[in-house]
Amino acid sequence: MNENVIKLTSSEISSLWSSYINIGVANCLSTHFEETCNDPEILALLEECQHCAKKHLKLIEDLFNAEKIAIPEGFKVEKHVIPRAPKLFSDMFYIHSILHIAMFGITSHTAGMILAAREDVRILFKGLFDDVSYLYNKVVNCMQEKGIFVRMPYMNYPTKIDFVNKESFLTGWFGRRRPLLGIEVTHLMVNAIQNEVGRAICAGFSQVAQDQEVREYFLRGKHVCKHILSSIHDVLIESDVPAAMSWDTSVTDSTVAPFSDQLMIYIVGILSNLGIAAYGTALSATMRRDISAMYTGFIAKTGTFGEDGLNLMIERRWMEQPPQFEDHDKLAKKE
Repeated sequence: MNENVIKLTSSEISSLWSSYINIGVANCLSTHFEETCNDPEILALLEECQHCAKKHLKLIEDLFNAEKIAIPEGFKVEKHVIPRAPKLFSDMFYIHSILHIAMFGITSHTAGMILAAREDVRILFKGLFDDVSYLYNKVVNCMQEKGIFVRMPYMNYPTKIDFVNKESFLTGWFGRRRPLLGIEVTHLMVNAIQNEVGRAICAGFSQVAQDQEVREYFLRGKHVCKHILSSIHDVLIESDVPAAMSWDTSVTDSTVAPFSDQLMIYIVGILSNLGIAAYGTALSATMRRDISAMYTGFIAKTGTFGEDGLNLMIERRWMEQPPQFEDHDKLAKKE
């Protein structure tokens, strides 16, 4: 490494490390999906998703090698994808998965770019962002052509300026509740869709997991998603807002695992973390106390579930250590 080049910061290393792990997951998913996809349009999107994943992994590996940073073990296709495994999810689920992979990539690569000080790292994340945003637009267009893209509910255009003049605007415990705000419906719908995805994934993974304790964990995750969905749907229905689509038909009856238990539990862990982040964002935008309390409960329930998943991974030595600062007290004791 050129001594004149400024070293990577902790945020840059962490963002690159996390991106490498998560891109490896996307590569594994798209590999199995591509092997079992029947729809030619969705297959083309899967091939592009896999091309992006391999390209992005190579870019991060090259930077790590130049900086003499250990490349994470991550998730390699040859280790975590079972060749010729039967189809576990439908083609419609595949395209929804690519959509969510691209959405997650847009968010994480944006964060990586704005946290980076070095220009080459910012350029790298900008390139990753451009690739996944291009993929996202192609997926949305394809889903709209197929009539399966879930739009947010329509509402009447505001035609005048008004101001809140009653404290009851914030309440929601007793009596007649005020109608939902547009921003509240948006977050409720986003969280409903994410939990439909989570429920389908947990249902499918519970059918094929080899480890009985991991299988039971996925079944528990399915019930957590169903509970959250029920609570969200109750709020939406009360305000006559149509609920999100059902994903029940997306899971086949296969009992043969397409992925390793380690990869599957990591995927569910990602979904748990995304859920907590989404509930926190929704909580900050919600102005009805009953809905705020509901999101607080979701965060607690999902946090407990996610922590139990981490414990399962740690017990099986499946959790790779993320980059961390040195424990100087521990080092001093060794000397």
